[in-house]
Amino acid sequence: MSEKVVVTNNGFVRAEFAFWVGQYMDKFYDALESKKIIGNSCPKCGKVFIPPRKICGGCNEEIALDENWVDLPGTGTLLNYTITNYKVSDRAARKGKNSQIVGIVQIDGGDTAIIYPLLNMEPDVVKIGMKLNVVWEEKPKGHPSDIKGFSKV
Repeated sequence: MSEKVVVTNNGFVRAEFAFWVGQYMDKFYDALESKKIIGNSCPKCGKVFIPPRKICGGCNEEIALDENWVDLPGTGTLLNYTITNYKVSDRAARKGKNSQIVGIVQIDGGDTAIIYPLLNMEPDVVKIGMKLNVVWEEKPKGHPSDIKGFSKV
């Protein structure tokens, strides 16, 4: 039986890494950086996906990367929502003092929905089916957080 030596060190390890989301989401994030929302449409059934995808979930048709892109407006419809005291994007402090409203928003012209905070609204004015406008970060970076959330039209 051989003897094993275990070496330990105290200190920090810096781990550099790059995260790539793929070609379809890369195009989507590039558009967000320009304060634009884009989706892609299935060439077979015509469904428009936001965020974009490679394969249509309805008919399994492959959606070509260089075709079928659709520019969409910064408006949408609230499909559903929840009110929570838990922070959606901050893992350090999970429970907040104030509640926030998080909505499922279908962008006009799209067939799928995205989930974002509903901003500057009291719970009693939030109604399923209400029209919403996108609220952009002042200096977008090509990241999902470039959309701060949605406000009432």
